[in-house]
Amino acid sequence: MIRVFSNKIEAAKLFAAQKSQYSETLVMSGVVPAGGGSMSRVAVSNLGHFLCLKITGSMSTLAVHAVHGIVDDGVDHLRGQLIDGAGQRKMFNDYIPLSLWLSPGRRRDATALNAIGPLAAPVVDTAAASGSLFYPTEFEYLFSANSEILLDVRNDSTAINRFDIAFHGIRIFSGVSVAGVKGV
Repeated sequence: MIRVFSNKIEAAKLFAAQKSQYSETLVMSGVVPAGGGSMSRVAVSNLGHFLCLKITGSMSTLAVHAVHGIVDDGVDHLRGQLIDGAGQRKMFNDYIPLSLWLSPGRRRDATALNAIGPLAAPVVDTAAASGSLFYPTEFEYLFSANSEILLDVRNDSTAINRFDIAFHGIRIFSGVSVAGVKGV
């Protein structure tokens, strides 16, 4: 790609920026008890600040059915509050259903029955495909070194549900980043 509209390209500055950062993904997983909540966390570590650019994730949609036991009903029973551990800053005003901000979203559970057809039918298939398209959710936020990304999750189902989230971004080495971010 040619930068036609740039005044000049300075290789030394580009190499210095390249040496001070690299792409990284932080992963968070959790199990949320039936009718309860849990607090999950992932450490940003002391390597440097973490500039999150996108989020991807999935969750199970299990519930207890009176006749068939645990079924995959396709309903988003998990809602969460994303929190910056440095200062306990809440990213959302309320608990948001995970399906609204995670992609690909619903994860089928091969161990459960699905609720696509009538549950009273004599034959119930195993869990159906989620039908979700994968497109990362844009989420730009700078998490400071030595902090944590927290997720307070609530489950309104009568079954245990699980989630997995990946925060995709750039690690900014602390020696370089501390000087540039202190004034922010």
